[in-house]
Amino acid sequence: MVNRTAAPAEAAPDPEPDAAVPAPDLAVCTLGDRRLASRIAGHPRVAAAGPLATANVGIEELVRAVVARDGVHRLVVAGPDSMLFRPGQSLFALAAHGLDAHGRIVGALGHEPYLRTLRPAVVAEFRRRVSLVDVRGCTDETRLRAVLDAQPATEAPAGQEPVALAAELAGSGPRVVRLAAGGRRRLLSTSGTGYFVVTLDTARRRIVLRYYGADFTQCRELTGHSAEALLLGAIGHELLGPGELSHAGYLGAELTKAETALRLGLPYVQDRPLTAR
Repeated sequence: MVNRTAAPAEAAPDPEPDAAVPAPDLAVCTLGDRRLASRIAGHPRVAAAGPLATANVGIEELVRAVVARDGVHRLVVAGPDSMLFRPGQSLFALAAHGLDAHGRIVGALGHEPYLRTLRPAVVAEFRRRVSLVDVRGCTDETRLRAVLDAQPATEAPAGQEPVALAAELAGSGPRVVRLAAGGRRRLLSTSGTGYFVVTLDTARRRIVLRYYGADFTQCRELTGHSAEALLLGAIGHELLGPGELSHAGYLGAELTKAETALRLGLPYVQDRPLTAR
């Protein structure tokens, strides 16, 4: 046991300082692996980390985020690429070839690979300043950290004036039209249709959706584990008509609450907020 009351020994000389750790100068894109992005975000070299799901809006957001950080000059791309949307392949195509006159990423194989809201100067700055490091397919945190540690600390070449670039960034991105939330839900009893009742069958771990006719003499029942599947089933069986969008939104919210309660073992009562037991 250490004697904490003993007189201190002669002070040892201060150790030589470690080599300076470079300021955060890397961005990391983990494509389809969200958890890897959150785990790697605390690395001292990482200025920003996140997943990428689409070859259009997703790449636009990534480019704006990286260009806005003037100290970032390297983007490490890891994680699994979607074989349907191909955002990773499209990102590398953007870096290599840029955009055509219609805003399409030249050589991209992704779904709708158009970047129509980025100003040309922002795209040019991304391609000029940021180098891509290809470790696509890597989902191992230890290996990715080793890749980050191995990146040399280099300074980006001189580019646009910060004020001019900030203006180009501010002018990029979709035009947002802000709408007020809320509204009035039309009651089913006034629309000539029936009624929905959502319950849980906890023994079988299933959501039960019943549709009753206006006189409650007959019901149709759908059961399942997924709120999405049940909502699509209700629409597919024409229990919800095309003019009932507000009630479709309500039903989707209720089914989602029911699915959440089922997964977490919480009590569920239709039209009541979820609460712990």
